[in-house]
Amino acid sequence: MKKWLMALAVGMMVVALPALAKQELKPWQKKALALVKKEKKVLDAWWRDPEHNVLFVAMQPDGGRKDGFAEYICILLGHAGAPKGKLRSVYIYDLETFRRYKDGGVGDHIGWGFCR
Repeated sequence: MKKWLMALAVGMMVVALPALAKQELKPWQKKALALVKKEKKVLDAWWRDPEHNVLFVAMQPDGGRKDGFAEYICILLGHAGAPKGKLRSVYIYDLETFRRYKDGGVGDHIGWGFCR
C-alpha cells in the first residue's frame, strides 16, 4: 500500500511540476499581449497556457456575450506575428472571474474565440 501511494505521489509530481513552471513567452506572444492590453475595453490579459496559445482577457461585463471581441483579439494575434495554421484560443472573462483564475480558481467565460 505504501509503495502504491508513493508511486501515485511521484506520478502526480511528474505531471504537475512542468505545468507549474513559468513558461517563457515567444516574441510574438509578448507583442500580442502588449497589443491586447492597449485596447480600451481590456482591463487585463495573460497567457494562461503559452505552449498551447491560450489567452485570457478581462473586460467589464455589460450583460452581453463577448465572442465577437474574442474574434477581434484573434485578428490582433495575427498582426502580432502568430504562426499561421496554429490554433489559438481566446477566452474573455469579467475582471473578478479573471482574477479568480489567476489565483487557481474557476469561473464561466463571457466570450471565446478560436482562430488559426
